[in-house]
Amino acid sequence: MRIPSIPPRRRALAMLGALAAASATPVHVAARDALEPTPRDAEGPFYPRRLPADIDADLTRIEGRATLARGEILYLTGRVFATDGRPLAGAKVELWQCDSLGRYHHVDDDPGVLDPGFQGYGVARADAEGRYAFQTIRPVPYGGRPPHLHVKLAHASAQPLTSQLYPRGESSERGTGFGLSGREARSRLEFTLAPAPGREPGALAATYDFVLRLR
Repeated sequence: MRIPSIPPRRRALAMLGALAAASATPVHVAARDALEPTPRDAEGPFYPRRLPADIDADLTRIEGRATLARGEILYLTGRVFATDGRPLAGAKVELWQCDSLGRYHHVDDDPGVLDPGFQGYGVARADAEGRYAFQTIRPVPYGGRPPHLHVKLAHASAQPLTSQLYPRGESSERGTGFGLSGREARSRLEFTLAPAPGREPGALAATYDFVLRLR
């Protein structure tokens, strides 16, 4: 039986298709780790032992109270990505910090004097583009520690992340204890403070993007 010959053009197209199929998996694997994951940092002893009734993304006011938080207003925004570059829609971003008096709220011990207008803890959900936003206060130092924000992130397709963020140039600590050099780890957990145009007088703005490892 005579086997029909394949025209040269068709053979070339078939070869190109085979090459594309063969390369698809390696390219995907390489892209999985295209972005460097955000470094981890210690949770610290002050994650709330009980969550407040008001847990929205605005920590500067508590529902039902007229008093606003003391301190400089900070608008923190950014995006949440996976290491393959995809925005993680619906990612849960938790943020907590001490108030302007250096006290943590909702820790069920003797916190001393608290700022009654500060929420202390809040949650934001990333939108379809991975964007999140918080309204809080500029972090302040306390007990020998530099100013910092505590964060915890979760998403169904990514590994959870617990870390801390630091205003650039305001930290003298070295190292985080998670395997990265102090300078490298700290520089990757820093955000830059800048005036917030169109907001309250004296308000600040900062941007920080998180990258989570895929499961």
